[in-house]
Amino acid sequence: MSTDSHSSRRGFFGKAALAGGALAAASPHTHAAVPENKGRKLRIGAMAVGEYSFWGYSWCDLLSPSGKPFYKDTLGTNIFNMEVTHVWDRDPAKARAFADAMGAEVVNRYDGMVGKVDAVAFGGYYEVPWQHRLARPYIEAGIPTFLDRPFAFSLKDIDELLDCIAKHGTPVMATDVYEHLYDVSTLRGKLLRLGEISCAHGTCWGMDYCAHFHIKFMVPKIFGYEVERVSVLTDDPYQSGHLLGAWLMKGHEGQRPYLVSSTLNQGDLYSITVAGANGLETARMPWIENWNRNLLGEHVSMMVDMQRTFEGNTYEPLDIIRKKTEIFLTGLYSAVERKGAFVKVGEVPAGWRGPAPKPGWLDERIFS
Repeated sequence: MSTDSHSSRRGFFGKAALAGGALAAASPHTHAAVPENKGRKLRIGAMAVGEYSFWGYSWCDLLSPSGKPFYKDTLGTNIFNMEVTHVWDRDPAKARAFADAMGAEVVNRYDGMVGKVDAVAFGGYYEVPWQHRLARPYIEAGIPTFLDRPFAFSLKDIDELLDCIAKHGTPVMATDVYEHLYDVSTLRGKLLRLGEISCAHGTCWGMDYCAHFHIKFMVPKIFGYEVERVSVLTDDPYQSGHLLGAWLMKGHEGQRPYLVSSTLNQGDLYSITVAGANGLETARMPWIENWNRNLLGEHVSMMVDMQRTFEGNTYEPLDIIRKKTEIFLTGLYSAVERKGAFVKVGEVPAGWRGPAPKPGWLDERIFS
């Protein structure tokens, strides 16, 4: 482990133990603090709603107040206790169009929702390199916050944000949609039948490692976060013609180290086959053409957990957010700096920053 990476990680856990250890060590869904909504719906601030955003892709149709689709179609039923009341985006025109559809108010500054909302949710991918700065005012104010994937492009950024979360005890959720899918829990349970695992291979619909290769977050959710090494072999982590991800899982008593790998596939959303001493276990989710069924099958479960977080329930310990971010960055470091060679988790320098998908996407003057 490099010196700066070790120091940064030690600093986070040290501060967490002093300032917010109860939150950092909390079990999933532990109660924290419930917003004072007094019978009304939770007021949600929609952050980054324009280009490449979940807000404009699926969350809009799930939370459409009028039942009219923003992207494709709605479920036709009011299944959440959330409503979008405030909107911010780097592009005022896109913010206005989204706000008008949601019956919401546009704020001119990224921190302009503080004191006006019960929670904020970041939906934009291009904003992730700045997400630790955009989210800070809300976390410092104790406003429950959802962070979009891949959470950060440097360990330094995620550690600074986790320190802030621990200090203020703010309920925060940082997940990828694939972490919430049905097969995560069911396949994890089926692994117990396999005995010692030999290997696993998956496929994932996608076009790039950083945004669409969702299986990179599904793998540790299923197999555990004790990953020894990561390799990502691709011609371009941001627009991949070919892509192979591989995770070497640490061994323990009764289980030798084993490899989990995955490649791109433009058919199924994902498939996973696990080989063990007692046979095979598989999971697969085909592409869902019907948009309502896609919303139900792929997006609703995450939104349910998002709402529970906004009600004051911690979804997962902070060290899990740290671990999965580090695993992601180890893969990106492999692709960018090592030409796909395996990199040991813990070797990525804390100050190393993965290239932003859209450099200069945000004007730094917004933070002044």
